[in-house]
Amino acid sequence: MRTLFLTIALLFAINSLFSQTNYYTETKTFYKDGYTYQVDRCESGHIKVYNKDNKWINKDQTYKSTGEYFEMPDYGPDLLDNRSYRAMRNILHDILYECFSDEEIENIKNIGKICLIDFYINPETGNMDDVCFTFHRTSGYVNIPISVFREIELKIKERLNFVVTEEGKKINYIYCCEIIYSTDFK
Repeated sequence: MRTLFLTIALLFAINSLFSQTNYYTETKTFYKDGYTYQVDRCESGHIKVYNKDNKWINKDQTYKSTGEYFEMPDYGPDLLDNRSYRAMRNILHDILYECFSDEEIENIKNIGKICLIDFYINPETGNMDDVCFTFHRTSGYVNIPISVFREIELKIKERLNFVVTEEGKKINYIYCCEIIYSTDFK
C-alpha cells in the first residue's frame, strides 16, 4: 500500500513538472496589449527577453562628448554611487518576490539556474531606460509568462533610481548587470 501511495505521488510530481509551459522555445516576438517583447534564443542555449521599445539594448556605450566607444576597465571609475547600487539591489529582490508567484519561485529554486538582469541606466536621471532578462533554456525561467517579465520591467522602471557619478554622466548610458541565483529565493 505504501509503495502504491509513493508511486501515485511521484506520478503527480512528474506530471506537474512536465505540464508547465515553456514559453521560449524559439526566437519570436510577443505582441501584447500595449507592449511588444522580443525573445532571442541563442545557439548557446541562452534566452534573452526584452521590450522591443528599448533604447539601448544592442547599442554601444559611448562618450557623449566625442562619440568614442566606452569600454569599462576592470578597475575603472565608479559610474554609480555604491550605496545607491546596494540599496537598489534590495529593492530589485523585493520586486521579484512581488511579481513571481510562489509556484514560480519553487520552480526556479528546484531547477536551480541563474537569471541575468541587464540594466541600461539613464546617466542624467539615474532612472532605468531598458531592462533585459537572460536565462538558460533549461532554467525554471522558461515557465514564466511574458506578462510577468513585463510587470518586473515596469516596477524596476518605477522604483529603481540610481545616483550617477560625474564619470557616469559622461557616457550615453550606464550598463550594469545583476545575477539572480536560484538560492536568492528563500
